[in-house]
Amino acid sequence: MEYILRHFHKAGVVSWLYAIALFHAFHFFGIHYLDSSFLEQFLTQSEVGLLYATSSLLSLIVLASSVIFLTKIGNYYTALSATTLNLLASLGLATITNVGWLFVLFVIHAISMSVTIFCLDVFMENYTKDENTTGSVRGVFLFMAVLASLFSPYISGTLVGAPVNYDNAYLMSALYLIPVIVLLVARFRTFNDPPYKVLSLVTMWQVLCTNKNIFHISSAQFLLRFFFSWMVIYLPIYLHIRIGFSWTEIGIILFIMLVPYLLLEVPAGIIADKWLGEKELLLTGFVVTAFSTAFLFFLNSESVFVWGGALFATRIGVALIEIMNETYFFKQIDGNDTSILSIFHMLRPLAYAVGPFTAGLLLLAFDIQYLWLILGGIMFLGVYHSYALVDTR
Repeated sequence: MEYILRHFHKAGVVSWLYAIALFHAFHFFGIHYLDSSFLEQFLTQSEVGLLYATSSLLSLIVLASSVIFLTKIGNYYTALSATTLNLLASLGLATITNVGWLFVLFVIHAISMSVTIFCLDVFMENYTKDENTTGSVRGVFLFMAVLASLFSPYISGTLVGAPVNYDNAYLMSALYLIPVIVLLVARFRTFNDPPYKVLSLVTMWQVLCTNKNIFHISSAQFLLRFFFSWMVIYLPIYLHIRIGFSWTEIGIILFIMLVPYLLLEVPAGIIADKWLGEKELLLTGFVVTAFSTAFLFFLNSESVFVWGGALFATRIGVALIEIMNETYFFKQIDGNDTSILSIFHMLRPLAYAVGPFTAGLLLLAFDIQYLWLILGGIMFLGVYHSYALVDTR
């Protein structure tokens, strides 16, 4: 924590980005694990997967065009517009009663949130130029998300309460975006956009295929986002409906599960900068994630702390993967490479389109419990991509 405070003191304008990241993460994680259960009030389980896939595909299209927005109106106005749209959509979700509007608002929410996260990375990449501090800077940036991810699920679970009512949780999530908008206007309206490199989709694909390191780290990032796509949609359903935990209990489980992010990401980023490099820690993360996720298939306990401990183990691996992916990728690009950056961000909606579709097909033949065993096997593919990287140290 002392390191974080020293870093804030030295960070200058980047410290305001950290603050924005914190509030935006409270918004994101406040409803992240509620979305699938919230949507099931109106839709079937297969329709929920279809809505996730649709919103992800549309996010993919928008992110593929993101450099056009940056060159036309700049990163500041793109971020401000996306965050404002997200605020309005989130307020709408808090009061929704019509299924048609549910579809529209959820899609706007998903797209605008992806664009805001992309814009924050554009800001960050332009304010941080020293590759020797990339790991620690990205570590602190992710630490802001970790703080929110630890506490917001419990807060949201309490707001949902019993009997279940999601309105207050979605309202609170929307309110977190107000300080994001205020800080953007106060600190970044004079942001000087660099000359962005505009690449066609064909050229982006060629870069991905010809640059070995970008290809393998992007593959690792896709696997991470694929993991999240299954966990975010199916873990809350599994814990709430199959195991029978209340939302307050699920909030406790998620709190325990997310602690490794707090403990590992900043130290791992520093270690990658100063001693080991990213390759070894990334490989370790995939091995731990693969085995600990597959173990969930065999877990039949109804104990909050047993489930919290088991999911804690999965996030030890995931925390290492996340910070190593971020650190390695951002050492490969600079602030002008927004087309390459957009590829990296497109992997999330791509995974959230492929993930639910794949899981939906598997659920036609297998019980939901088998998803954990299959997901563990999929994550083991990351070992190959980690090993294939050229290390930075």
